Amino acid sequence: MQSLKWEKNQAALLNKAAEDFRDHIWTIVEKWMLSLKIKEGENSWKRFPETQLVDNLPTLLRGISKVIEDPAHIVDFEPGGVIYEAASELGRNRRLRDFEPSEVLYEQEVLRDIIWGYCRKNLMPLDAYELEKRINRPVDKMVSTIINSYINIYAMELKHLARRDKLTDFLNYEAFKETLSDELRRSRRYRHSFSLIMLDIDGFQNYIKEFGNLAGDTLLKEVSRVVEHIIRTVDIPARHGLDEFAIILPETSKKQARRVAERMRRAIKLDTRHTAQVHDELKSGITVSIGVSTYPKDAGTLDELVSLTDEALFEAKKAGRDIVVWK
Repeated sequence: MQSLKWEKNQAALLNKAAEDFRDHIWTIVEKWMLSLKIKEGENSWKRFPETQLVDNLPTLLRGISKVIEDPAHIVDFEPGGVIYEAASELGRNRRLRDFEPSEVLYEQEVLRDIIWGYCRKNLMPLDAYELEKRINRPVDKMVSTIINSYINIYAMELKHLARRDKLTDFLNYEAFKETLSDELRRSRRYRHSFSLIMLDIDGFQNYIKEFGNLAGDTLLKEVSRVVEHIIRTVDIPARHGLDEFAIILPETSKKQARRVAERMRRAIKLDTRHTAQVHDELKSGITVSIGVSTYPKDAGTLDELVSLTDEALFEAKKAGRDIVVWK
């Protein structure tokens, strides 16, 4: 009964408190930014772009004001609620700006302190215990959502990195096998053909012996950039070995794949340059050998397709290098 009596007696005060809180949202935002600026210096303004604050922080604070007015509005902070989405976006923005988790937690605790400072000064004589619940519950949910969103983005980035070759940013060997298997299933389902290209840098081992591993890494990156420039956005490049690349070409016939392979061979020969310097002379003229095969025209299984493409690549090497061979 005391709770009901309190609600009845304090309802008008709570409505007024929520209204006052909304009227002072930008005062809270400005104090928050000033506190962070004092801690981090001028660099904080680069990390806290005002456009993001306009989109996110005032929305979160308005959500808190609604809970002050009516605790039922806590649902806005649950998954699917408008405040939940704003908090998630704020967390994603923080991760994109390379914030550490401790920094994200710190800025939210600063915000909580500023909110409470305002409430103690301006929202009395309300029941302190009830007011604490109506502020801390949405703030706690907001912080949890921001951190979880941050962690989810971080986990996705780690997963992405785990599937990528560090040198070229192409798919690594394991990710290539998974992606090739997925493409085979998709092509079977929709009855599409797709092609596989494998290319190998001619004389790469000798190049490393002459110029060193660092020059070899630079050359691999140069070749990968040329490959990326030639292929479509839907094509999927991978690093298949030390100096070998594989490219999956979805919905691509053998004739189309051969044209792509030839353009790739010519472009690498023309655009890739040795970066190592020997006797004040820059070496040039990198060449690659390429093998091409197509599903289902050449092979009906994954192993067959990879084996045939590898055979075509070996034949290109055996035939003198700097050529394209298809099955």
